[in-house]
Order: sequence, then structure tokens, then C-alpha cells
Amino acid sequence: MTNVKVSRRGADKRAAPQSKEWTLFFPADIRRPGSRHGFAAGVALMACLFALALGAATAHGGELTPSLRAKVAEPAAADATIPVIVTLTDQVDASNYSGRRVALIAAMKRTAAATQPDVIGQLDGDVTRYWLINAVAVDATRDEIAALEADPQVAAVDYDRPVRIADAGPSMNSLTTFPDAGEGDWGLGTSRTPAAWRRFGVTGAGVTVGSIDTGVDPSSPELAGKIVAFRDFINGRPDAYDDNGHGTHTIGTMVGGARGGAPIGVAPGARVLVAKAAGAKGVGPGSALLAAAQWMSDPDGNPATADQPVVVNNSWTAPDANDPWFRDMIRNWLSLGIVPVFATGNNGPGPGSVGSPAGYPEVLAVGASAEDGRLSDFTARGPVNWLNLDGTGPAAGTQIIKPDIVAPGVNITSSVRDGYMSSTGTSMAAPHVSGAVALIAQANPGVRGAAAIELLKRTRTDLGAPGPDPVYGGGQLNVEAAVAGAVGAPATLRKVQTRVLRATRGRVVSGKRVTFVVRVAGASKYRWRVNRRGWSRPTSAARLRLRLAAGRQLVEVQGVDPVAGVDATPARAVVRVLRALPRNVEFARARR
Repeated sequence: MTNVKVSRRGADKRAAPQSKEWTLFFPADIRRPGSRHGFAAGVALMACLFALALGAATAHGGELTPSLRAKVAEPAAADATIPVIVTLTDQVDASNYSGRRVALIAAMKRTAAATQPDVIGQLDGDVTRYWLINAVAVDATRDEIAALEADPQVAAVDYDRPVRIADAGPSMNSLTTFPDAGEGDWGLGTSRTPAAWRRFGVTGAGVTVGSIDTGVDPSSPELAGKIVAFRDFINGRPDAYDDNGHGTHTIGTMVGGARGGAPIGVAPGARVLVAKAAGAKGVGPGSALLAAAQWMSDPDGNPATADQPVVVNNSWTAPDANDPWFRDMIRNWLSLGIVPVFATGNNGPGPGSVGSPAGYPEVLAVGASAEDGRLSDFTARGPVNWLNLDGTGPAAGTQIIKPDIVAPGVNITSSVRDGYMSSTGTSMAAPHVSGAVALIAQANPGVRGAAAIELLKRTRTDLGAPGPDPVYGGGQLNVEAAVAGAVGAPATLRKVQTRVLRATRGRVVSGKRVTFVVRVAGASKYRWRVNRRGWSRPTSAARLRLRLAAGRQLVEVQGVDPVAGVDATPARAVVRVLRALPRNVEFARARR
């Protein structure tokens, strides 16, 4: 982590704003303010999260988000500072670093180090620097905000909103002394987790998962020896703790053991990195989420160390599925091989009720099922009418089905400080899926990031109408089938052999379409780029039609597969667009 400070932004010390709020659901099981034991019924976190504007900066500098403009206009702002997140224009394109985690992290850190000093020089307050996205956080005056708005190096300036508690979905909080006998909580059986343990011998051993939540209570017997590292982005305390209880419960569902007589966790052999981003009263600054996401990406600050988690569980959600405030963080996680699992939230059952980041196309969004197999009424769901606000796709008007997957989330038994608690919410469903990712990683370490997401989607059990639907989403988590798919999947692609069977003949001038007929062996799709300007989206189209400018053009084709990954060595061809394209263009293998 690069110079991240959070203690000065403690949201417990700030009054919650009255304008545009983000809802951070820690559903149904959070202790009420002032409570010392147990969880409070029907509670969620209302997060006034920063909404990072991810679009391009205007010609004059950084765009101020509406929430920040409203804050600046308040009379009290004249003599006070306002906590803001400043997103810089220069951002690393992670797609240029496919399969090169160390190089990607190094590039992001270099970009932040090179471009942030000029912006920081305009600011008098203590600055918190980030590199997962190129951004800084600071308490800024009106004059400083005006300067940032005029700075062409700045893409956006947003209000760093605090987070506050509010009521949420249903609760079933009955204290138990130990889980159900036999193979553990009903959710494990429904997701066919014990079957995966028996058949493949996987428990998540040797795998690390992540949690961004309220922390963890290390005194829970189910979590003894399983906490790899802890970072407090609220109070800055060095030792692990959970002054709320929600984080301990969700972590138990991921990695909890069987010391109470039966298992509670999907991956009892895995260990966990814990980031505390919400406080005792369920309150925390939005910038803490960015700091936590960044820490998960490089926990010890050394990119060469393989210490990042394979998945991060996020049992929280904001209301607007189309708000791209967290999308670049999600994409960078995926580029680093980290699976982003998010609860859909508890404000169902209306259509289009899912929020962000769960509504993003890249996120694995989890709804909650009941013991009878039905999707819970409180589960937020799609479809998402995608508006493409950041201009990076899918096309505006695309209908995105959510949740992507459903997991047990009603009356789920998991760990608390003094024993076990039965709780309900999509918060309880999400860690079942995160635990499944750990089992997949043990079974086949090559199935990471987007490949793991595709595998979980491909092996889910269909519910409701055939295929994905707006009511049940993609289907029920099937851990046994997912692990079986991982065992049968190669860790890397076979060598992709790409050749042009036919190309446009005759004279080719600048701007004219050139058609290639492409065949790829060893992968389901391919992507292309010209002169290393960034990869296209994967396609299975047999014909590749490109408009090439005059001169020497390097065209590369790279096989990609949702399970096996990306071929490290793309095929390539040099095309000279002068008077005519050669009749037979062959893609030669790139030299290793």
C-alpha cells in the first residue's frame, strides 16, 4: 500500500449528509449502535460512498460530481474543508498487461508516482495517495476544489461521503450453541459442498481469500489460526478485531471450521486477509473501501510476492447499478486474478432493484435462496437496463440479468465471538460463493479471475425458467460441479495456432476494410489489436474486418478461453498498406 491514511477520515466523527446516499448493506445481522452482544435485526449500512466519475475529463479539467457541487454550495463550506476523492486523467490500461500481474502493479504504481505530485502540490492538507486507480484523497477548501476543477490532469473530483447505519432487510437472529449436526449448516448441503470435499479432497488448503467488512474477531474458535493479515482502515488499530460482528459471521461462512461439532465454512482449509472498512456503528468513509480494495491487490507492498487473495467477499452494495464509481477497481482486480464477489442487497423483490457494484457486468453478484430452494423475496435483482455511462460497454440498452448466481442466505449459521449465530441476508449468501472460489483455486490454481467466474456460471444449477432469468438470475451455486469443472480444465491454453485462410485481394488504400478469415485452435475465442494499441473484446467471428491506415501495420491475434485463460504468445502479422495487400497473409508465431 502506498501512503494510505484513513484515521483522519473517520466517518464516525462526521454527520451523515442529507443528499444522495449510497446504501452499504450489511443485512439483517448488524449490532445496533450501543449494543454489546449479538446482531441487531433488520439493519444495513447506508453508505454515502464517493461516486468516482470514470469518464474522460472535460477540456478545462476535472468534473465535479453533483454531490460535491451541492456540498461546495453550502454556506458552511466557505470556512471549512470538504473531504474529496480526486481521480487523475492518466490511468493504466490493465488490458495491456494480460497475465503479467507484477508488471501491471508496477505500472500502476509508476503512473501514480509520476503524475500525482503536480496535483498534490496544489493542496495544503494531508493527502492520501492511491495507485489501484490513480487518485488521491484530501480535505480540500473551496479554492483548492476550484483549482482541481480547472486542472487538465484531473478527470473528476467527488465528495468522499461517510457511511451510516439504517434499517434493511429481514432478520432471523437466533443464538445457537453449535451448528446443526451431520455435515453442517443446511447451506453447505444445498450447495453440494460436502460432496466436493469427499469427491475431490479439497478444503481450500493453501489458498487465501479476502474480506472487506467490519473486521474479524480472532477469538472465534472457528477462525483460530486462519487470519493471514488484518488492516484497519477506520481506526488504524494494529490487531484484528470486529466491534460490530458482521465481518466475523461472513468470514465464518467462507473459512470456518467444525469445532462446534459440524462445519460452517465452505473452505475450512483456507485462510483470510481481513480489511476493516466499517466501524462499530456501521459507519465508515467511502475512501476506506478504495484503500481496502488496494490493500487486497498487494498486501505486503511487494508485487513479486504471491500474497493476494484469489477472491474478495463484499457483502455490501450501493443503490444505482449504473453508477461506475467502483468499476475500475473491479476491472483491475480481475486483471490481477482476483474474483469480485458482491451481495446483490436486500431491497427486492422489485425488478431492477440490484445496485452497484453488484449490477456491473464484470461482478459475480450473489442472491439469497431459502431452504426450500426459492429465491428470497428480499433479494435485489435485475434486469439492469445498462446505460453505459463510462462509455466502456456493453452498449446502452443492454439488459443484464442479475443475480449471476444464487446461494443459501436464509437462517445461515456462522461464527460470532462467543459461538454461533443464525442470520439472514444476501450478505450470508455471498461468502458461500467466495468459499467455492477457494476450492476451485486449490483444485486448479490456473483457474483465476474471470475464468473462475465463468466456471461458476457454467456449472450452476438452473432454477425457475430454463436458462438465466430475471427472477432466479443465473442459477444455484453447485460447488461439486464447479470443482469438477476445475479439475477437468487445463491450467493454461494449448498453443494457439492462428492463420489467415483468406484475405482481401487487390489494391488496398488507407481506410479501406481489410478482411481476414481467421481460425484459432485451442481456444473458444480470440481478440486482436493493431500496433499494440489495446486488445479488442473477445470474439468468435470467423471473419476479422479491419480498417488499416497506410503504412506498416502490426496485427496481432490472441486466443482466449473463459476457463483456460489467455495464450501468452499471440500470433502476429505485419501488413504494409501501400498499394495492395499481399494475396496470402500468414500469421507467424511470435518469438518467445
